[in-house]
Amino acid sequence: MKELTCTISIIIMWLLANLASAQMAGELKGLGEFKGKKGPVHITSQRLEAEYEKRLITFIGDVVARQEDFVLYADRLILFLNDKGEGIEKIVAQGKVRLVQGNRKATSHEATYYHEEGTVVLQGEPEVREGDNWVRGKRIIYYINEQKSVAEGEGAQRVTITIIPREAKK
Repeated sequence: MKELTCTISIIIMWLLANLASAQMAGELKGLGEFKGKKGPVHITSQRLEAEYEKRLITFIGDVVARQEDFVLYADRLILFLNDKGEGIEKIVAQGKVRLVQGNRKATSHEATYYHEEGTVVLQGEPEVREGDNWVRGKRIIYYINEQKSVAEGEGAQRVTITIIPREAKK
């Protein structure tokens, strides 16, 4: 079980926190607080809407965000800037969310990164995989600062995991 918690933690840590370390056109300065990837983030989409008064930057349609070997795919990616408009309050990826790094993958209908709380929440049929190991639930939460993850079920939708022991992989 400890191996799965470590796997989930590693996978979710790079999920959206990697995106927050980027700088976008001088508007998102001071986001280098995260340990991890420091390279530029390249985001492509069908449309970009920047609402400066609302402090929102929205990428719409076939969104692909890449940073080194990390890739996020979604129908929509919304960056909520903080009150000063200089940093990120939260990031929401919506619609067919897929996060990929090597053999690590996470999918859900929505993934939200909360900067102040240091959490990433996957909702809408979330599944986190590393190789043959995987976990599913109603909601998967990763607490970045605590290096802790929680998979939750609800009602008939229970948490399900599969762990392939190392010995079985040989």
